[in-house]
Amino acid sequence: MLKVKDVIEKGDTGLVRGLSLQIIAVMNSISPNVLVDFSDLNIDVTGNQINPFVQPAAKESLRLALKQRGTKLVVNSVYRTVAQQYLLRKQFERKLFGITAAALPGSSNHESGLALDIEDPDGWERFFQPHNWIRLGRDFDFPHYDYRLPAATRRNLGKIGISAFQRLWNQYNPNDLIVEDGSFGPQTEARLANSPVDGFKLKFPRTLRLQSPPLQGDDVTKVQEALLRAKITQINLQVTGIFDSETEQAVKQFQAATQKLAVDGIVGPMTLQELGLEND
Repeated sequence: MLKVKDVIEKGDTGLVRGLSLQIIAVMNSISPNVLVDFSDLNIDVTGNQINPFVQPAAKESLRLALKQRGTKLVVNSVYRTVAQQYLLRKQFERKLFGITAAALPGSSNHESGLALDIEDPDGWERFFQPHNWIRLGRDFDFPHYDYRLPAATRRNLGKIGISAFQRLWNQYNPNDLIVEDGSFGPQTEARLANSPVDGFKLKFPRTLRLQSPPLQGDDVTKVQEALLRAKITQINLQVTGIFDSETEQAVKQFQAATQKLAVDGIVGPMTLQELGLEND
């Protein structure tokens, strides 16, 4: 299994694409719609290193600028996850690939969801500027634009991104928990370095819930067996491999008993972890 630390000297932040998408998904679970996908706009997002996500207000301003100019925008860098920023920082520290500067993970403006590096920055300037996209600097970062969100509505996405990785790590490593504080300290850095570039793989590849037709399979059987081991006695639960209403009620009773989980009857990573099945 290829880990993040194994690709530092390969010079391609797109190699951590799978992990990056998981981090973004967890960010949006921590703070719904903190990042939104803009790949539905007239924008070229070619390349695994490009995550087509910005904050909602920034997407709307891009839509207006694109409508005004009427041509495709080509972007070279947009939202950068903490995993990608870690790679860049390590490459900078090792003096690789001519990188002359790279912020510490959590502190880059590319982790804000309000930054773009684009082609034809001069041509776009008169269309971007009226919509609050400001060039960072002509001399030292020629293609870079920042969206100026009002201070009252700005959020520290760098901190949220680190918290998202910490939560993601804890979900898949219940025996090696770290503090979810949004700070990029030595413990978080060590875990990120040892994380799989393709993302963490579910032992249970799907979320289990009551639906029609009902879900069936070995994963349902394992959950039912674990619920019986947990002595959910109020429900006449049978091990059938079918996620029926009795299974849903047993899940809800188990979730309530833990006093840690949302009581929704849905078996996702956190419920699997409490059932002792995440690393089965």
